[in-house]
Amino acid sequence: MRFTKEQIAGIASKMRNMPKVDKKKDFNKQEAVKLLIRDIHAMQKRGYTLDQVAETLRAEGLGISTPTLKNCIQRAKPSSKNLKDPNQASSPLKPPSQKKG
Repeated sequence: MRFTKEQIAGIASKMRNMPKVDKKKDFNKQEAVKLLIRDIHAMQKRGYTLDQVAETLRAEGLGISTPTLKNCIQRAKPSSKNLKDPNQASSPLKPPSQKKG
């Protein structure tokens, strides 16, 4: 099949004018908790227990148990590697201390 220059130009014009595709991403439980972590912490600061937070999430369709929620919260926290003091030596070993005797 052969195409004329006008046909190709018409196809190209239609392609350029097509709207952007809305990519809806589905999130797993860990990702959902990571996105909701500030709200979860806010509930806890208002006195809600982890059981109550998990119950609230389940009521909204996020089927998660309390132990799983606890695990996801722990994973959502920044790792201690990222919080390392920049002034601290990169080696975890400390030089031996010299005692004056």
